[in-house]
Amino acid sequence: MARHHRAGRRLRVAVLPLLSWLVLSCQSAGRTSTAAGLADGPTRWLMLPDELRQVQRMRTNREAVDWLETFWRRRDSDPEEPGNELAKIFYQRVEAADRLYSEGGLRGSLSARGRALILLGPPPVLRYSQKRVPSWEPGRPGDRPAVQTRDVVLETWVYAVEDLAPELRERIGQEHPDLSEVALVFLVEPRHTELLEGEKFLDLAIRAAIRN
Repeated sequence: MARHHRAGRRLRVAVLPLLSWLVLSCQSAGRTSTAAGLADGPTRWLMLPDELRQVQRMRTNREAVDWLETFWRRRDSDPEEPGNELAKIFYQRVEAADRLYSEGGLRGSLSARGRALILLGPPPVLRYSQKRVPSWEPGRPGDRPAVQTRDVVLETWVYAVEDLAPELRERIGQEHPDLSEVALVFLVEPRHTELLEGEKFLDLAIRAAIRN
């Protein structure tokens, strides 16, 4: 019993920085609910669908605090040791994503590339290319719309499977045994970035993060 009590105290200490950050985020967005901060903030990138539904049903901050402790406990590789390595990495990557990938008023950790950075870490290899795509141009009032083409920028993040976290590497090996590289392809617009390829690997990363 004493061991579980100590683990619970360590977990509460670990989640306090995130709770403070959530409260500040909610206040800055005109919100008052920590639960709303969980559902709308970058923590959602780590959530399974049923966890997101649980958060969306919350009505009090007390519910959010209790839920968050359980959430991080499931993702703690060694509950007997102080702190939570995944939570620490999460905070670091959120901060980095906010600095690197903000776009159009959206904080970087909520963007497509911010999500990828949080789940997979920084890409060892970056590739850039251009692609011509159809573009609908409405023209002047009274004119017929025209379909033209324009160049768009593609940004590809490449990870060697052998360099990924062991839990994720194992899951990828089960579903794609012959795969040696993971590639995420983003369409990069001036004010918006969209993930075109690689969603399945982000989904695997969410599940691989669950340890308990």
